[in-house]
Amino acid sequence: MNWKALLLVILLFAGALLVGRFLGQQQEVDGEYDTLAPLWCEPQAGPCVYRYPPGGIIRLSLEPKERIKPMEPLTATIDFSDGEMSASSLLLTGLNMEMGQNRFAFHQEGDAYSARIMIPVCTLDRMEWSALVKLTIRGQRVAVPFHFAVERN
Repeated sequence: MNWKALLLVILLFAGALLVGRFLGQQQEVDGEYDTLAPLWCEPQAGPCVYRYPPGGIIRLSLEPKERIKPMEPLTATIDFSDGEMSASSLLLTGLNMEMGQNRFAFHQEGDAYSARIMIPVCTLDRMEWSALVKLTIRGQRVAVPFHFAVERN
């Protein structure tokens, strides 16, 4: 191997290390949310209700309730009963099977925030999901994991 090829390999390796370090720092910035304890709920029965420890209620609803199935377009709505709240994203991940990460952005609609989401299809008849909702409540950045199951048929 000549010195030019060796120099190119060294530069590519150093570039890869820098990119990896930058991506790691980006993940750390996203990780600045306090993750609350997960709540198991049944969005088909109505809104998932999370009692926020400092006070207030966080509600997540998926609509239409009768169509909470894989590959059906849904609207996720999040609101807070007691004060200022903003929502940035919903991260949908599989609990009982790796399904990748599906991120959806919230948009403000009055006092609530909504996002158009779609639950991916899975080979399992019953798939369990975590919808991690990233919020800012009274200046505190919190991530609330709502866990639920979806039947394929």
